[in-house]
Amino acid sequence: MDNVELLQKTLLFKGISREELDVTTGLFQERQLKPNTTLFAEKMPAESLYIIKSGHVRITIMAGEGEEKSLLLLGPGEFFGELALLQEESRMVSARSETPVELLVLSRQDFLALIDLDPRTASRVLSGIARLLAMRVKAYGSLFKDLLLG
Repeated sequence: MDNVELLQKTLLFKGISREELDVTTGLFQERQLKPNTTLFAEKMPAESLYIIKSGHVRITIMAGEGEEKSLLLLGPGEFFGELALLQEESRMVSARSETPVELLVLSRQDFLALIDLDPRTASRVLSGIARLLAMRVKAYGSLFKDLLLG
């Protein structure tokens, strides 16, 4: 599967034409990770969105007293780090490869270039991020409540 086909299957890029995605894919960098590689840790600067081309990535959060809690295990076609496109903040979670992983990486700087280059596509990506955030807030509301209350 080529990168355009991969993007078409993700929630972020659903409904965006192949022609529009041909331009967008040029903004992504490819990255490979060995198993058990930390991609980023909590409190690190958030700078990029990641789409998994192959392999699995575990998303975790520290829950008091140094205890690490697993939030998600993501696989091919799924993405994470989307908040980096929206704001210059620190990571709230950590991400680590569980297997060999191939990623497509979109930096905030390149996403801002997409806004200038193709505002319509960028708007659709932002809409996809909003849909995902709403789904994750619903799905993990009770987990976050447990973490906050101990």
